[in-house]
Amino acid sequence: MGGLLDKANATKTETVDAEVVTKKVTVNVAKVVDAPSTPKGETFLQTANPIGLGLGALGFVLMWFLNNYFLEDITGPIPFGLVVVLIMAGSFYLVWDSIDRQKTLTLAVGYLLLTGLPYLAGLELGSSPGVSEISVNEDTNEFSFVVRGSFSSATSEILLGDESLWSESKDMSNDRSKFTVLLETIFMGNSQDHLLSTVNTYSIRVVANTGDTSTVEISPSLLNREVENSAAKLITRTETTEEGDQLVTGVTVLALVGMFSSSAAASVGGEHDMSSTSQKRLPVPSDYTIQLKILQGSTQTYESAEIKVDGLAATWEPASADEDLANFGSTNGWFSMPGNAMDENKLYEFIERDQFFEDDGCYNFQIIVTNDFHSTMNDASPGNGVFISENAWQLDFDSRESNSEMKPCTP
Repeated sequence: MGGLLDKANATKTETVDAEVVTKKVTVNVAKVVDAPSTPKGETFLQTANPIGLGLGALGFVLMWFLNNYFLEDITGPIPFGLVVVLIMAGSFYLVWDSIDRQKTLTLAVGYLLLTGLPYLAGLELGSSPGVSEISVNEDTNEFSFVVRGSFSSATSEILLGDESLWSESKDMSNDRSKFTVLLETIFMGNSQDHLLSTVNTYSIRVVANTGDTSTVEISPSLLNREVENSAAKLITRTETTEEGDQLVTGVTVLALVGMFSSSAAASVGGEHDMSSTSQKRLPVPSDYTIQLKILQGSTQTYESAEIKVDGLAATWEPASADEDLANFGSTNGWFSMPGNAMDENKLYEFIERDQFFEDDGCYNFQIIVTNDFHSTMNDASPGNGVFISENAWQLDFDSRESNSEMKPCTP
């Protein structure tokens, strides 16, 4: 009897111990399961990876600019939309990983909303035509631009104010189409004056077959094509005799072309007073020719080689076979006109005295510019695009040699 009682008590004790263990294990498991995914007292924004959150904010902002063609040009061959998707994917991973990869579904829905809302808004607003890559090809004298957008065709116009100068319709290919027109077709005068104030507003208007339209202004600097001003100044070249006298051997003529104040004028010493321009001078990259003619009274005493300008690069045929004579220059500032001789040190080029100087008198140094593009070229009675500046000085080389004051005179 005693043995049976002891056995029963032992069994009861084991059962009670098992219950205690089971309860302890259950309580511990429950505590593990109920443990929060973020530390107590911290919010999601405090726990999530800050870089991931920053990328998410950047991606959300960029989603509103999926149709921005400037950004597409920056990313080049990689579609801009793909760049945004990669940014959002990187953000999702960093944030998800920083919260111990919990709440996956909630996080995924949030990111879908971040990317979907701007995209859906864009669909609702439609796709307005975009205009980019506006440029001038100096070699072919062509003006071109690219139209982009999600439509099948577009009609483009180039306007001067409200006046249509040219139009063309094209089909789109891969959401883009390039339009090209000769400059001579649309040029009606410079877009700016020498003070950079807009005097002619050129613009591009695009109408998509969906009815959406866009108008963009053409950068004024692209359509400054006509040289409106020119000027000259002189540098006397001398040699010293054994007696110490300085004799004039010739002159170097410097020219300036472009746009500047018309009140600039010849001044004492063969100079050209540019103070009235307030240092405002605008080079004109275009196609034109320059030539120097020297006259005493009505008699022409010298004529230079014709200088051809393409953009800002000037080239010409030297006056002789002397390989030291220059055959190029730049119209970006004052530049030396071609001469027929070099000094003995081969440092500068000049026009020899006996090539143009007859006797003391008033000499007019004309700078003649013939523009390929000018404001009247598309008129019913087009002009010739020629601009001539008069730059005259009294040269007393016979009586005073290098002491000639070279005062301005009236030709």
